[in-house]
Amino acid sequence: MTSAKEEMHRLGKDVLISIVILVVILGSLYAFSGRWPPMVVVESGSMMHSGNSQVGVIDPGDIVVVQEVEKDDIITYAEGRNTGHRKYGQYGDVIIFEPDGDHRATPVIHRPVLYLEYDREQDSFDVPSLGDLEYGEDWVIENADLEDVADGENLSGTIILYDYGHEDKTISIELDEIDSSGFITKGDNNPNVDQNPRHRGIQEPVKEEWVLGKARGELPWFGIIKLVTIGRTADIPRNSWINFGASIAVIMLLPFIVEISSKIYGNLSDKSKDKDIGDREKDELSNRSDLKERDQYDEEIKDEIDDDKSEKSPLKIEKDEDVDISLDVEDQSDSEDEEPSKNSDI
Repeated sequence: MTSAKEEMHRLGKDVLISIVILVVILGSLYAFSGRWPPMVVVESGSMMHSGNSQVGVIDPGDIVVVQEVEKDDIITYAEGRNTGHRKYGQYGDVIIFEPDGDHRATPVIHRPVLYLEYDREQDSFDVPSLGDLEYGEDWVIENADLEDVADGENLSGTIILYDYGHEDKTISIELDEIDSSGFITKGDNNPNVDQNPRHRGIQEPVKEEWVLGKARGELPWFGIIKLVTIGRTADIPRNSWINFGASIAVIMLLPFIVEISSKIYGNLSDKSKDKDIGDREKDELSNRSDLKERDQYDEEIKDEIDDDKSEKSPLKIEKDEDVDISLDVEDQSDSEDEEPSKNSDI
């Protein structure tokens, strides 16, 4: 019974920790994005650069983080081409917007080509970003004189952009069919800009208030889960399915990998500790052996000293006795010599 309670307590603790981590992640995304939901799932292949999905390029099934921004924070293709600013495999930023301002429509994720400033009195457009590019090499206006349009002001007619995009195509923007300011947009994989009267698409330039934000991060493949639930899987590249399956397999195996790695590390750590203990024991035994040898050596020295003392003591006594005997003999000799002398004196 106690074991079951402990198991439930541990399970509840793990669930609580997981919820807290999820809340922290979502809260951080919201704080970064400034909008809810902070992410969108790419449904079509209009931004693909090839038949296969690529990390760093927006493909069907990718999850994209959207950050709320002001108009001045959005860099168009024309501006990026001049400054070198690139996002998702091409010059300029990628924005998410409501097509024609329709809140009910699915948001579109495309690249802003340039920003038009409409002058209603002149019935013309100013595009300052074109003034920074080389007229005649990077762009032209059909049937226009260089002196009139090279600075990108008072434009009308059709803008032709050369070497556009990852395939270096030529695209056209028909200004005569437009009568408002806003971004001209295009999917990287589409042949024409969105605001093209001869093709079904977005009719008006994208106004600032229609922009939900710009793409600031990408989680590839995991949006496939949503696309499966809504039945939009036709555009998903084959290698996205493979990569998604491999990612799920790694996530499922990760706890086992961590546990096995922990056990291996624990075993190695135990072996290392045992080795350290063994080395310490060897050192102690070696020290003990050295002390024992030293004690034995001290004992041997002490014994030798004692032996020397015991050998030297009788010799000394014998020598002393010899001295005494010698002295006695001398005394007797002296006495004998003195007696005749005394007799002689008499």
